[in-house]
Amino acid sequence: MMSVSMTVVVLDFDGTMTDAEAEGRPFRDGYLADLCALVGRPAGDAEIESIADEVERELARAPEAHPFLWMGRAVAPATVDPYLRMVPIANRILDRFDAFPGAADRGRLLGSVLYRYNYAKTLGHPVFRPGAGEALRGLRGTPTWIVTNSDTATVAEKLGVLDRESPGVAWLATRVRGHARKFDVDDGWASAPESLAVPGLERPVLLRRRHYHAILEAILDEAGAGIADLIVIGDIFELDLAMPLAMGARVGLVASEHTPAYERAFVAGHARGQVIEDLREVPRVALG
Repeated sequence: MMSVSMTVVVLDFDGTMTDAEAEGRPFRDGYLADLCALVGRPAGDAEIESIADEVERELARAPEAHPFLWMGRAVAPATVDPYLRMVPIANRILDRFDAFPGAADRGRLLGSVLYRYNYAKTLGHPVFRPGAGEALRGLRGTPTWIVTNSDTATVAEKLGVLDRESPGVAWLATRVRGHARKFDVDDGWASAPESLAVPGLERPVLLRRRHYHAILEAILDEAGAGIADLIVIGDIFELDLAMPLAMGARVGLVASEHTPAYERAFVAGHARGQVIEDLREVPRVALG
């Protein structure tokens, strides 16, 4: 399909429009309490808390050395939000107490049981970044979509809460595409380059995120636009931005204190990239 002169905007949501650290605190607390129970320690055990703090300090010191692993592949830095950080924390705790040593059983426990159970504790009380309402109102009337790993209905509900706090964003509730699986790498899909080299990061950034690409492609087809008309805005370069950038889109990295320095430098130095420090910059960055 021939592209037209327009800008299609795709936004990530959790961590991009929300304050993942504040919103994720019940997740972290509940997850650690469950780990205490699994290794036979009381909730709030000082040794468990100490291990968690130790791992978080290690991640902050060297985010490039601590990837988040999915299906055995390094797909993102583990340091960027409390949900990703909990995986290496949990592995360190279980290793220390020699609990659930089998990789398959441990993976199911951490990803399918503890994650889902404790993520539910964050629902109903979203915490938004300053400027989120203003940013989304500034995009009203444009072909803007939210594409997220989170559940579609959950993000739509969060938009409803934000609309009550900062009216004028409810229009996006029907423009959410959830379960984007941005962490899935499909080696058999050859339409994207295999990887991207980022200075300061020894491992390659894996790009073949086929399911995520299919969602972006469907949005562009509906708009009658091409990849050069797309801007993607998110808070995790590897999950949200790397593949679209490599395919020809523009990108905006919404930074926080947990954003790795190598990500900031790479996006800031790219002709089609921009680092966003304040969400109120989003309409200007997206629409020019």
